[in-house]
Parts: sequence; structure tokens; C-alpha cells
Amino acid sequence: MTNVSQALNIEDLRKMAGRRLPSFLFDYAEYGHADGAGVARNVSAFDKYQMVSRALVKCVPPETGRTIFGKRYAMPFGVSAVGGIGVFRPGAERFLAEVARDFNIPFMLSGVSVESIETVARIAPDNVWFQLYASRDVALTERIICRAGDAGVDVLVVSVDYPIQNQSEVPPRSGVTPVGGINWQKLPAIFSDLATHPRWFADFLMSGGMPKMQSWSPYAPPGSSAKDVAKFYASVWPPNLVWNDIERIRSVWPGKLVIKGLMDPADVAKAYDVGADAVSLSNHGGNKLNIMPATIDCLQAARHAVPEGGTLFLDGGIRRGSDIMKALALGADFCFLGRAFLYGVSAGGRNGAERAMEILSNELSYTMAMLGCPEVDDVTPDRLFSSGA
Repeated sequence: MTNVSQALNIEDLRKMAGRRLPSFLFDYAEYGHADGAGVARNVSAFDKYQMVSRALVKCVPPETGRTIFGKRYAMPFGVSAVGGIGVFRPGAERFLAEVARDFNIPFMLSGVSVESIETVARIAPDNVWFQLYASRDVALTERIICRAGDAGVDVLVVSVDYPIQNQSEVPPRSGVTPVGGINWQKLPAIFSDLATHPRWFADFLMSGGMPKMQSWSPYAPPGSSAKDVAKFYASVWPPNLVWNDIERIRSVWPGKLVIKGLMDPADVAKAYDVGADAVSLSNHGGNKLNIMPATIDCLQAARHAVPEGGTLFLDGGIRRGSDIMKALALGADFCFLGRAFLYGVSAGGRNGAERAMEILSNELSYTMAMLGCPEVDDVTPDRLFSSGA
């Protein structure tokens, strides 16, 4: 079995996940859109930024907590939404909710989750946020919003960056697609893939095979199979959202509203004008379009577009605690990580998710101490290195 306790960094967990997962899943997560250039750019862009340390400062142990929306979290980062993560590891969403609860960080449950929002909210009632993928049916969207509220969720995250369905090159190459199922002409290659990843395949079979998206199952025709629910979801998503849709969502959602998937400063500014409480700067982890810039490179311009007192999040490319520090110094109030936790939970279930959390929190604390930052609020722009200084 994979011993995730031996992982020293997120890259170790990535390699462990790659050994366990069949390539039609691992490559799908790795490449995002087209050739994967957007995913790689998100990661490598952090290398361009360095930070300057201050010495002789009382900074051990550092205070890593940060308050967002009136709640004090133990870390300035949380678990980002990853659609269908329960296919990568049965029970993944429950494991992530438990880790978020135990470490006191937010867990953004995907709008295309395997587990229901009710199940996850019962596990971590104070830590679960809900990511909304709106439906073409306005009434259905409002039903989903109300369902999240009834489950006790008080932070709604609306993803707005998919006007059409995303185009990954992995499913047509591998022969396995979430909705279309299996391309029988590629069956020998699929069997070979599964045979070389027996642990994942055994878990998949023992858990009952393809899981049903409980986030959408209540709205599909009665008696729908997992495949039927996936087809129903594909038939009603995605809508080409416009600003009026955000205003409508704002009018029916009484809690905190986050708009996820903006990159342009003008869009960031307008989001607050229509009632957003925060914006999450995001290119969907590199999944949207491989020619987009890295989110970290867009952060400073976006920060200038945020009104006084406004909250700005960032996701995309974060693999180390030091990356989180760079994002905070460049203007983010909080960060979200998707693939880092995907690797952990895929590699080792709950233990893997917990190991990812331990790695990131230890790296963050170490970096803060070495830079002479007693508190997260001390991670300011003047800590960034400038060769022209």
C-alpha cells in the first residue's frame, strides 16, 4: 500500500497518485485544457517571485490564522472545489470535509460532487462552502441555491468561467469520457490501463462502480443511473452566464457570495458592484484555456481593482506553503488549492488528504518563521524582492 506518511512535499503525493490512478483519470487531472500548458504555467509562474527576510524578529511559533467572512480559520488557505473527485477515490469528499473540519480550514464542495451537500455539511457544518454551477433552467438553479442554504451553508461560490463545456484532449485519446462512457474501439488499451493500476480498479469495483452525482441526482428523472444523472447534468449545464444572472443569484442568496473564475481587473471591480462579497481570481486551474496567463501574474492588477475592504482569493498552481506566502504578498487575502489535495486524497484517502494538509501547513509555518513574519498580516508587498531596489 502507498505510505503517504513518507511524502515530503506535494510533488511526492502527485507521484503516488500517478502510480495509483489509471492514466485516463490522472492525465485528465494533470493536463486541463489542450496540451496542459495552462496548468504548467500556473505552477512555474511562482518561481518568478522571491521574498526578502527580516531578522531578529520574534516569529516562532508564527500565527498562521486568518479571518474571512467573520470566521477565524487556522490557515490562510482552503480546499478548492474539484468536480467528481469521488471517482478518483471513493469517499474523497467526506475525507476532505473531515480534514477541513479537524484543521479548521474551508472546504469548497464542488457543484458536481459525488456526495450530497447535506452529507458533507453534516460532517463539517462550520467549514463547508458550496460551489454553484448554475443551470440553464433558472428555477433549477434557485432550487440548488436554496438546498445549499437549507443544508446550513453560508458561503456560495459561483463559478462563471465556462460559457461552453470545456474541451480536454484526454477523454478522446483514452477512450473514457464522464458522460459518453467507453469507446469500445479502445477497449484493449483501457483494460491495459486498468490492469496496471489494480488498487484503483479494485476500490472502484468494491464501491459499486461509477458513483452517482448526488449533487444533481434529485433533479434527474426518477430511477436514473449514474450515467443517466451525468447525461442530465450535461443537458442543463453550462449556461453562458452574464452579469444579470449574478444579480439574480445575489437576490436569492442571503449569505456570502463569491464569484470564482475572473481574471480581468474590470470584471473583478464589477463583481463587487453587483453584490459579491469576494472574488476568486482563477483560470480554473488551467482547465479553461491553455493560452491564459498564470493567476499569480494577474494578482497585483486584480488587487488594485478591489474596493477598500473587499476580499480577494486566488487559486491555481499552488504546490508549496511558500507559494501561499507569495500570493499573500502580491495581494491575495486567502488561497485555495485543488490539485494538491486531489493528489493527497487520491494517493491515500483520508490519510493522504491529511498528509497534504500537514505538508502545506508545515511549509507555511517554516516560511513565515524564516522570513521573519510573526503573523499572516505581516506578509505584505514590501516583503517581495525587487532587483531594482
